Amino acid sequence: MSDADAGEVAGEQPGAAMAPRDLSKAIPWREWASDRRLWAAIAVGVVLRVLPLILWPQFECIRDECIYRGMAAAINNGKGLTVSSKGWLPSPGYPYMLAWCKTLFGTYFSIKIPQIIMSEISVFFAYVCGRHLGGKAIGRTAAWIFALHPTLAWFTNTQWIETVYIFFLLGAMSFMLAARARDWKMAALSGTFLGFAMLFKGVATYMPPFFLLAAVYPVGALWSVERWLAEAKRQSNVIIGFVVALLLTVAPYSYQASQRHGGFMVADATVGHVLFLGNNDFPPLTFDYGLGMLTQPLFGKYLRAGRRPCNRNVLPVRSSKCEVAAVVDWVKEHPDQFVERIPVRLAQLFNPNSFLTRHIRWGYWGGLPYYAKEGLAVLVVLTSLLVSWGGTIAVWARARGPYAFMAVSAVVYTIGTTVVSYGMTRFRLPMEAVWLVYLAVLLAEPRATFEALKASPARQAGLLLTMPPLVVLTLWYLPTGFPMFW
Repeated sequence: MSDADAGEVAGEQPGAAMAPRDLSKAIPWREWASDRRLWAAIAVGVVLRVLPLILWPQFECIRDECIYRGMAAAINNGKGLTVSSKGWLPSPGYPYMLAWCKTLFGTYFSIKIPQIIMSEISVFFAYVCGRHLGGKAIGRTAAWIFALHPTLAWFTNTQWIETVYIFFLLGAMSFMLAARARDWKMAALSGTFLGFAMLFKGVATYMPPFFLLAAVYPVGALWSVERWLAEAKRQSNVIIGFVVALLLTVAPYSYQASQRHGGFMVADATVGHVLFLGNNDFPPLTFDYGLGMLTQPLFGKYLRAGRRPCNRNVLPVRSSKCEVAAVVDWVKEHPDQFVERIPVRLAQLFNPNSFLTRHIRWGYWGGLPYYAKEGLAVLVVLTSLLVSWGGTIAVWARARGPYAFMAVSAVVYTIGTTVVSYGMTRFRLPMEAVWLVYLAVLLAEPRATFEALKASPARQAGLLLTMPPLVVLTLWYLPTGFPMFW
């Protein structure tokens, strides 16, 4: 019996699939290539992503999309990556990708085609991560959830970074799971993918330690220092392959950008700007429907009410450092406001509506019947709640092993960045992409999941401590997506 078949049988026995297995490398290509349920999920995902692109093509840009387009235009004009009109310097990946698409196909709109392809490959990555957690049933379920997720599907038709970032993040996790079979080539792919994730979204800059610890995670002996050290020695080629590939991917740009933009930077210089928006005399800003500063005059009014930003005409690294220092001073002067804003920021992040809700409410999908629009808005909410609530239940019950270490660490880290800055549903989307694998665990093996939870009083306590505030935070701004009721 193959490893994959063994995993499937184990998954049918309550509690047998509690411990994760490194199945990623053990999946023969013929097996997943012949998995009709996986290919059916990919096919449905293609339809859900291509159909809106055909029926409701959106050639104009919104807010940050316009900023990225402007940067891409500067790249095509030979100026290289330039500072945004707001004074911050983003990671280079997306502006360059836009510029290349414009050069190759004559329109920025064409970037949506590679994004659809990347999103469909991400369906497979979700399948691989699910297989690692317990066999075919979980893998197939994860693939279907990713394919059907309305906001993940819709984002492929935008000019925001999230689709590409999720592709590289899930890919890095999938290859690291495969690398644990002492395969340095898979580790190098993981490092390369995480490096590109950093070059597309600076928030990934501090994630490499999570992957390194996942590489040496001693399954079944979490609290044994000796086992951690022994695993690190055994996986030394994996560690080297990952680190070398990561450095080769990121270091050239980091060196060049540090020389040009006023000091050391890894992939971006946006920290100061983000902290400025969330730690000022005005409330923490967001840009979601019913909450955000969705017009430039209103946005400007809020900015004028707060502390003036640092000089945006200096080099971006220096401007960012100035903003960080100003925020530290503001927090020292207003510690009570900083603490009071934490639940607000988290509620902004966990708002179950999404940018897709905003798109629907703004009337971009002309001709869509009223009840179809309302049904889609409800589906957005239900999907987010299922992923956040159901995934959290499964995490407390079944989160063990290297994937758990990467996924949980990435989510907790993202939440931590929100606590000190500001929240927005767009920031939650990568969290949902890694969390939905655990929703697949719950849906594919509900009995085993609840029995695993029942067997651990400590995990039950953790669930009881986290679920009530999570429910409150996810429901806090739920009414904003349905203005007709309030």
